[in-house]
Amino acid sequence: MLLLFLLAGFVLAEENPYDQAIKAYHKKDFKNAVLYLEEYIAQKPDPYAYYLLGYANYKLKNHAESVKYFEEAYILDPNISPLPLKK
Repeated sequence: MLLLFLLAGFVLAEENPYDQAIKAYHKKDFKNAVLYLEEYIAQKPDPYAYYLLGYANYKLKNHAESVKYFEEAYILDPNISPLPLKK
């Protein structure tokens, strides 16, 4: 039982891909931000994650990809407005 408790605590302490993406984005590590965000949206189609994925791709000069992700963000939430990223 103690082992299950410890394993559960470890799983909860693990950072999710969105948080990892935010950290990578702030470090200007856009390549890894894209990877983490792609992993995240595969689990949860979040319009803000799509929007950030659009910006990360834009920074990498992947303009066609950035447009695709911006459009996806607006499909999920037509009233989306970029939020400031917390560090």
